[in-house]
Amino acid sequence: MSAVPTAPARVIAYERRRAGVPASTGQTWQQRLLRDRWTWAAVALAVSYAAVGYFFVHALGKDTPAEEGGVIPGLNGDALWASAKAAAPTLLVLTALFLIADRYRPQRLLVWSLALGWGAVMAITGSYFLNSWAGAQLAVYDMAPGLDSARIAIFIAPFVEEACKATILFLIAFIDRGRVVSRLSGAVLAGLTAVGFAFTENIVYFARVIVYGSHTYGADVSAAFQELVFMRGVVTCFGHPLFTVMTGIGLAVGLRARSKAVRVGAPLAGYLGAALLHMGFNAVASLVSDGTALQLIYFAVALPLVFVVALKIIVYAISQSRLIRDRLTDYVVMGWLPAPYPVLFSRGRTRAWALCMSLWHGSLPATVRLQRAAVELAYLRDAVTAGVVDQGGLWREHELIGQIRALRSQGAIENPRGLRPYFWRLLRDKIGYRGPVPHILKDKAHRGRGQWSEPALSGAPVSHSAVNPRWGPPA
Repeated sequence: MSAVPTAPARVIAYERRRAGVPASTGQTWQQRLLRDRWTWAAVALAVSYAAVGYFFVHALGKDTPAEEGGVIPGLNGDALWASAKAAAPTLLVLTALFLIADRYRPQRLLVWSLALGWGAVMAITGSYFLNSWAGAQLAVYDMAPGLDSARIAIFIAPFVEEACKATILFLIAFIDRGRVVSRLSGAVLAGLTAVGFAFTENIVYFARVIVYGSHTYGADVSAAFQELVFMRGVVTCFGHPLFTVMTGIGLAVGLRARSKAVRVGAPLAGYLGAALLHMGFNAVASLVSDGTALQLIYFAVALPLVFVVALKIIVYAISQSRLIRDRLTDYVVMGWLPAPYPVLFSRGRTRAWALCMSLWHGSLPATVRLQRAAVELAYLRDAVTAGVVDQGGLWREHELIGQIRALRSQGAIENPRGLRPYFWRLLRDKIGYRGPVPHILKDKAHRGRGQWSEPALSGAPVSHSAVNPRWGPPA
C-alpha cells in the first residue's frame, strides 16, 4: 500500500472530486448533511416529484374532446385508487428482487428511492406528453383505423420512454459516479426506474378500463379489468425492466472503462438496445392479433430473453462476491487487514449473521459501518487496479483503513462464527432485572458470551458450598 500523498487541502478536494470518491469524513454530521450533494439533490428532486405528480394527476382527470365528436372522460380518484391497489403487488415483488440482487454493495436508500420515484413520476409524465406531442406532429390523415396509434407505439414511444427513464441514471452518475460501481449496480438502478415507470403506467391503463367501461353499455368492466391486470401485472411485467436494464448495463460499462470511445459508445449502445427491444415488443403487441402466433413469440422469444438477462444478473451478483474477496486479499497480503476479512465480508450470509449477532454481542451501527467500509474499500481497490481512479482515491483508501481499525474497537462484529443469540440478556437489560437466573439460561449465556458472573447479576454476597476434606484427585 502506498504512502499517504500530501498536498494542499484544496488540491486534495479537487483530486477526490475528480476521482469520484467521497470527501473527507472529518466533519460533524450536520456539516456533512449540509455539504453533501445528495442532500440538495434529494430536496430538489422531491419537490419536483411532488409538483409534477400533482400536475400529471390533474391532467389525467380532465375530460378531453374526441376527434370523432363527443368527450373522452377523465380518470377519477376512485378508479386511480383501485388501479393503484391492483398494480402494487407487481411493484413490490419486482422491487424486492432488484434490492436482493444489490446486496453486496447496496446503494443508499435515498438513491433507490430517487430512481424508483423518477420512473413513477418524472419519466411517465414526460413520456405521456412527449408521445402525444410527437404523435400530433407526425400524424398522417386518412390512415386506416388503429394504425395511427400503432405507429406512435412502435416508432416514437420506445425512444421517448427509454430516454426519459435513462435520465435519472445519467443524473446519478453525474452527481456521484461512485454509486455505479459495477454492471450489477447499473442494472439494479435501471430496473428500479423501470419498475416505477411500469407501476404508474399500469395505473393509467387499469383506470381507463374502469372509466371507459363504465361509459360503455353492456361492457363487463370487472372481467376486462381482471384480464388486463393479469396480462400487464403478471404475463408481461418483465417488459420495462428488461428494456431499461440494457441502458443501465451500458452506462456501468462506460463508467468502468478507460477508453473514451467505450465511455461514449457503451451507454449509447445500451440505450439503443433498450429502445430496439421496446420497439419489437410494441410491434408484436400492436400488429400481431393471432393468439397462436402471440403464444409462439412469447414462449420462443420473450421468455428465453428474460431468462438470459436474469441469468446474467445472477452471474453479475456472484462475481461481486469474488471481487470483494480478491480485492480485500490485496490488503491482507500487505498486512493492512486481518486474514479472515476476505471471506467474512464476501459472503452475504456471514454478513447478515454478523448484523443479527451484533444485537447481542456488539453494536449494530458499528457493524453496519464496518461492513460498508470494508466493501467500499474493496470496490475502491478494484477501481484503482482498473485504472479508472487515480491518486485521488489514495486519501479515501487510508481513511477507510483507519475507519475499519477504529470500528473494531467500538463493538463492531467482524467474525460472527460461533456466536448465538440468547434472549434472556436482552430482556434483562430492557427491564433492568437483576434477580436469579434459571440454570438453562445461564448455560445459554455461558455459551454465548463467556463466563457468567452470578454475584454481578444478583448483587448477593458470594457464598461457597461446604468442602468435603476427603475429596481429592482421582487415584
